[in-house]
Amino acid sequence: MRFLHPDQIAHWYKRSLQKSGYKELFAFARDFWKDLVRRGSYAIPPGFVARLMERFLSVPVGEKEPAQIAFTSEDEYLDKIHAAEGADRLEGIFLLTGADRDTVIAQGIFQQIIERLPPFQHDDLVFSDSDLEKSFTLGHMIPGGFDVETALEKIYARALDDFARTEFRFYADDVFEIGHPGLFKRPADRLFFRRMTRTMKGLNLWTRSVFTLKEESSWVVAKYGEPNVLPLGGYEELSNKGNLSSLVPSELAYIDESMAFDLFDYKFIENQLTYFKRDTGAVFRIRRDVLIKVSLTEFCEHERHLGMLFAYCFNFAEKLIETFVKDMVQVVIALDGYKPSSLHDACEFFGHFLHEKSLDTRIRLVTGLKNEDIARELRENSQNWVFAARNPGFGIHVSVDFPQSDEFAAMNADEQERILGNLINGAIERMVKNADSES
Repeated sequence: MRFLHPDQIAHWYKRSLQKSGYKELFAFARDFWKDLVRRGSYAIPPGFVARLMERFLSVPVGEKEPAQIAFTSEDEYLDKIHAAEGADRLEGIFLLTGADRDTVIAQGIFQQIIERLPPFQHDDLVFSDSDLEKSFTLGHMIPGGFDVETALEKIYARALDDFARTEFRFYADDVFEIGHPGLFKRPADRLFFRRMTRTMKGLNLWTRSVFTLKEESSWVVAKYGEPNVLPLGGYEELSNKGNLSSLVPSELAYIDESMAFDLFDYKFIENQLTYFKRDTGAVFRIRRDVLIKVSLTEFCEHERHLGMLFAYCFNFAEKLIETFVKDMVQVVIALDGYKPSSLHDACEFFGHFLHEKSLDTRIRLVTGLKNEDIARELRENSQNWVFAARNPGFGIHVSVDFPQSDEFAAMNADEQERILGNLINGAIERMVKNADSES
């Protein structure tokens, strides 16, 4: 392996930019490319980075050449990235986060995008950090026998082959990660997230989408009802499910006919559009606090099982909030019993995950608390429900036991997800049927 000299690095940088139609990059874009190189992406062309950034940013990334010559292989690769499945949601991420104008936020998102692309590779493009810095202090550059044009063609030929061979696409998990670049504080967090979301997807196939709610009894309204300060037709009548006939009219303001993909399209894909649920709504919102309690065993020492546990808890909590969407629902997840070696890191990541999902005010996680301490986590003026294997002595108890047997561990993932999904369905069904119960 032969390291490039500073003058050769400078030639590679300048010539790559010229081929891509740039004289020079502005400091933020140049520093971003240098950071990618320091992480090992020696062969990523600075011109490619500039053109990728310019497609999503509304601010310039550098000074352009007066006349740009077509660079066919680079054009083809960029077009393939933008045509990849899921790529149409990336523009919405930049718009919603403001990253199209904020270059600091944008850099974290671009890093996530580039990390998912097949790596750029070339055997002759290797250099040290110190020589990289020296290359930017040179008054003039000397080619030094390094053919940049040939290197670029080889890089893009290989990149296009790898792109086609891997059938590259942006999966839903990728899009969520890209839109939340600060999600993973530790390298192990990404693996845990993938394990958790894999089970969450499977559970979604088995959990019911609709539960029929009963009319609230007068005593429940009197004891747990929160007077609604909004007139009928307010937020208690809104839902993320509906059809065009029930669409909230203000959502139409997100349509921009001049854009191929606008904010309305993004909100539709992300299931963020709001619809009216019915013609009239409840005057009172019911305060309901729900405890999901699981006593852990050695079953959860396996990290796949730990990811399954958190997926189960999240899907359960999310489905409760979705079912009682008009009410003031808070969910407390309490874990006790055996303490797996990865539990602390998993809990820390889960809390961060809830924050990124904007659910940290609705769903909370506590560990190692006694029953009397857990009881204090629930509001006194709310209808309290407890989903646990044993009755803790407070709240309306529904017997639900997260399976941790050897037989359950030996099942395949599909069967495990079916069992967990049915557990969630059965538990919520019992809560719905007994929503006017006192005990």
